[in-house]
Amino acid sequence: GVKRLSGGFVNVTWRIRLNAPYQDHTSIILKHAQPHLSSDEDFKIGVERSAYEYQALKAMSANQEVLGGGDSRVSVPEGLHYDVENNALIMQDVGTMKTLLDYATAKPSLSTEIASLVGTEIGAFIARLHNLGRKRRDQPAFKFFSGNIVGRTTADQLYQTIIPNAAKYGINDPLLPTVVKDLVEEVMNSEETLIMADLWSGNILLEFGEGNPSELKKIWLVDWELCKYGPASLDMGYFLGDCYLIARFQDELVGTTMRKAYLKSYARTAQDTMNYSKVTASIGAHLVMWTDFMKWGNDEEREEFVKKGV
Repeated sequence: GVKRLSGGFVNVTWRIRLNAPYQDHTSIILKHAQPHLSSDEDFKIGVERSAYEYQALKAMSANQEVLGGGDSRVSVPEGLHYDVENNALIMQDVGTMKTLLDYATAKPSLSTEIASLVGTEIGAFIARLHNLGRKRRDQPAFKFFSGNIVGRTTADQLYQTIIPNAAKYGINDPLLPTVVKDLVEEVMNSEETLIMADLWSGNILLEFGEGNPSELKKIWLVDWELCKYGPASLDMGYFLGDCYLIARFQDELVGTTMRKAYLKSYARTAQDTMNYSKVTASIGAHLVMWTDFMKWGNDEEREEFVKKGV
């Protein structure tokens, strides 16, 4: 049976149940890349991004031990096959799960214990990813990600929404163009480390124990097509910015607990010190880019939050 899955701004995704197992899998996920967003035909995006996602999944599997191995709850689906002719990626079906976004916006939301655990686990995983990216920069399997031009230009396109988003809420700051120019320049050229580059609650799946909703077994990180060499602060800005949005508009305790746990865990595991001013700019950028898009709260609340971002 073939079932089209909802969600995903970028690709059309199907779950396919197989009559005969493929590499021991009886069900697989097929992602088909189109030259524009699945949700917006005017937002152009290169199809070669699937090749980067496939290689990212392979790299994560190959370096599982370095990324936390058996001690980590964070997992990445296995990349099974990439068809370059059809821009089709076949990967492991990890099952039907809700995203962190689903849980964070539900009433009641997540427990603080789970929120803390999620922040801790993801913080450690991303710190290890950044450590690994710095160490392996010159190895061909890693150097490859430096060429993810789609990953770089997508970040550029998103940064270009900052000034119009601020203007929409009547905010004109003379410094904004300079800040945006710096963010764009950095993401287009940075070779700092390997970044996931799409680290928000919509790409994080939570797997709980069967019949035991309080036992978090696994955290799946999905959607690796923007994975590239770039500034570590981009990953920080995405996750922490998302935590701020959740705290402001959904559940203050969950968002704040997750943010603090992530920061503490990242700082404990990372081999390089965090560049606080870059991280702060990246969080601000995230708030300006996504507050309007998420449409949480009312106009007044959103305006106040975009101001905070600026």
